[in-house]
Amino acid sequence: MKVLSMLLAGFVVGYAISDIGPFDSLLSSTAELRSFWAIVNGLTVVAISACVASVALARASARASIVVAIASVLVVVFQTVGMVTGLLGQWAGALATGALLAAAAVLAGRHRGAQAALAVAVLGAGLLGGALDALLEANDGPVFVWDVVGAEDDVSPQRAIVMVIVASGTAVALFLAHRHEELQPYETRRILLVGIPLPVAAGVLSWIAASHNAGSEVWLGSLAGVTAIALLASFLIPGRDGRVLLVLVALSASALGSFGLAAEDSAQLALSVGLLIVGAGIGFRWPQLYIGLGGLLLIAVAAVVEGYFEVPTGTEFILPFVAAFVVVSALTTSPGSLALSLPALFTMTLPVTVYSASFQTASAYDRAVFTTTTEPDHLVLSVAGLVVVAVMTGACALLMRRPAVVSGTS
Repeated sequence: MKVLSMLLAGFVVGYAISDIGPFDSLLSSTAELRSFWAIVNGLTVVAISACVASVALARASARASIVVAIASVLVVVFQTVGMVTGLLGQWAGALATGALLAAAAVLAGRHRGAQAALAVAVLGAGLLGGALDALLEANDGPVFVWDVVGAEDDVSPQRAIVMVIVASGTAVALFLAHRHEELQPYETRRILLVGIPLPVAAGVLSWIAASHNAGSEVWLGSLAGVTAIALLASFLIPGRDGRVLLVLVALSASALGSFGLAAEDSAQLALSVGLLIVGAGIGFRWPQLYIGLGGLLLIAVAAVVEGYFEVPTGTEFILPFVAAFVVVSALTTSPGSLALSLPALFTMTLPVTVYSASFQTASAYDRAVFTTTTEPDHLVLSVAGLVVVAVMTGACALLMRRPAVVSGTS
């Protein structure tokens, strides 16, 4: 039941993330892609909310975490069905999504199975949520009362139905699994010093890359900056817990030059989900961090080959398996570091200049239309991704030489 509750909570978080526009400002509804105000977007708020709430809830009781988790689920659902609209609804949805992620991470504790279920569900739903929406919308049958719920432009009836069903199960599972649980000692405040500036710095670098027309040099410089702050953050996180952040940044970089996850139709969507599950299962039973990172390196190399010779390599079919395997292999970690690391996949990939601003995606994995402003061509992008993966792999090797934090002292 504990693992099931984390799986459902992670799905709600990931599915909500897949619906949050990475370019939509929460300060100004008229802010454009290259506006400074676009730095404060839904994904940034999710990341900061998750970090702050994880530290606060780790110092509270399990009952408080359950209450926050269930309340956050309800807020996300209300925003999804259009009962809270406009900037208020966007702020509410982003804050609640972050709070739900934090509460789930705290309730998962250091239980490796629960952490794996939460992480894979967040990543899977976050990356494939758009494809699931497209699949659901292919059904032209009746949607009953959902046609008239909320503002017409703010409601996807199919998404609303899915979210209500999953949220109901989540609330029940969270209560049943954790009502008698006692939490471990609180998180260190260092998590706040890392998790709050991390998404903000990434947002600033994305804005810089989007605000100039100086060619690929500006974009590559911004990518180098994102890599540097990820490295710094991972070593500031206590013990070896920063390895999850390094793995997620490497994961995003390995896909920079690829064509993303295969999820264009129901068969490919099912294949991607299946590979995620299989990869997570193998990673749970046989955790091999360096083999997983080696897989990411191979995917990055394949992207370079694809860009140089212009031949498809099929990495989109391998990526979900390797992604789940390497992330689960990097667990366990402290709840606070898990809560601040998971949003990094969606906030630290410079999606602003890689993909079209009109394409509402939460990650750099989904297939989209390339813009022609400042991003490098496909080959340069692939080489840059390969370099970042190599750097993150080396950083993981250094980080793993540190003594592990004793459970209950982080």
